[in-house]
Amino acid sequence: MLQITVFQLESGRFDEFLKRTSRAKKIRERAGAKVRYYRTVAGGLPAIAAVAETGGWKAYGEYMAKLESDPEWQKLIAEVRTDRDPSAKIVELRMSEEIEVSSRVLKNTN
Repeated sequence: MLQITVFQLESGRFDEFLKRTSRAKKIRERAGAKVRYYRTVAGGLPAIAAVAETGGWKAYGEYMAKLESDPEWQKLIAEVRTDRDPSAKIVELRMSEEIEVSSRVLKNTN
């Protein structure tokens, strides 16, 4: 399972965003996710994608239970919710799961 959050940063606020993101990454990894960040390098608006990966729906549920009960996470979320001048805004949030694609070649039936 991938939880993907795409952020659009406010101009000149990259370092501030990274500071808060660093805290979030530590907490999310402690709860059981593998966390990576990606920046847009071509196409679309400049953005940062935060990707939290777990081993499936069951692992995701366990991860979320740990995350939601973590006092440090609760404090961080409270800070984000009350921030009147955020360094970034969420422009997309999605859950994705891997699909298997057959390696065999399909023949054209026309």
